[in-house]
Amino acid sequence: MDAWAASYGSSVAFICVSCAGPQLATQFGNELMLKNCYNTWADEDDMPSWGQLGCNGLIVIDGADSVVCQASPAYLEVKNAAFRHVETLLDALLRSKPAPKMMSGRVDPSIGGHCAEVRFGADNIDVVEEVLIVTGLSSRPELNGKRARVLSSGANGRVAVEIDGEVAPLSIKRQNLTAVADGEASSGVASNTVVDPQSINVPSVKVAVLDEEHEKCERKLGLLDRLTTPPGVSSKRGQIDGALRGLLSAYEEHFAHEETLLDKHLYAGIEHEASGFSADKGSRTSHFADHKAMLDSVSKLLEDVSSVSQSDVLKLATDFQRHATAYDGSYADRLSVAMANATPVDVA
Repeated sequence: MDAWAASYGSSVAFICVSCAGPQLATQFGNELMLKNCYNTWADEDDMPSWGQLGCNGLIVIDGADSVVCQASPAYLEVKNAAFRHVETLLDALLRSKPAPKMMSGRVDPSIGGHCAEVRFGADNIDVVEEVLIVTGLSSRPELNGKRARVLSSGANGRVAVEIDGEVAPLSIKRQNLTAVADGEASSGVASNTVVDPQSINVPSVKVAVLDEEHEKCERKLGLLDRLTTPPGVSSKRGQIDGALRGLLSAYEEHFAHEETLLDKHLYAGIEHEASGFSADKGSRTSHFADHKAMLDSVSKLLEDVSSVSQSDVLKLATDFQRHATAYDGSYADRLSVAMANATPVDVA
């Protein structure tokens, strides 16, 4: 949103509204280093009776103060297509053209009160754009995971490519280029690098048992990466199947434990709150929904282990790093303090 505000200038006002007071608005602004958009909050006694939280998309209002979009497509549903739709809508409004047709992918169909349960894969929307990623290079391993653009085809199955961060084009075998979705390729720690499964770096969440579970998931992803690195992948399908099942089990164990701790210490009773805005309820909905999406990704690969490639593992690792950084990192301080306060202290 801040990048949009800088791009559109005074033509469009982008507003972030905290529903949990000025403290959250301040934290949000500081952590995201907001400089261009408006960042404010709604007082508890002045909460609006209509709207939705950010996991449902954005509300768009035109220059006549009319609501032209009650909820844009949700990122959880359609990934980067959600951003493209907002841009298309804004461009149409600025040029006085008819607004584009709303695509499916809304988190809360009722558009009111609080976030409902997220629906994934609705209407089978195809929003994937191909991006090539360098994989399996032994001579230049530091290039693995970086994005590449093909410039021309060469001899012996090689292609000339332009790789992010490299000054000159390089000649690479086509087998060392794999396609991933653009949203996956850009969701790692660095915008131009997919997370290397062998060097995932999840920040501590300040709860020892959850940190240990994160490390277990990292080891499972590292094993999958080694098994899917050429050559000889076809002879390891049984091992890959076992590694995928091990990862799924680690995910299920960790997600279930994490959700239990969060519901006990941070979100107790939140599902029974009256309708209205709740930052915690929105966080819980989007966080737990992302758990489901990650489990579904592994389960889908298990449906056809023979086609699992290193690029699939890169996607899993990138998603894991993104999730742990964006969601788990956001609760670290609150959960660790809440658990410490709930732990009885022995008095001699």
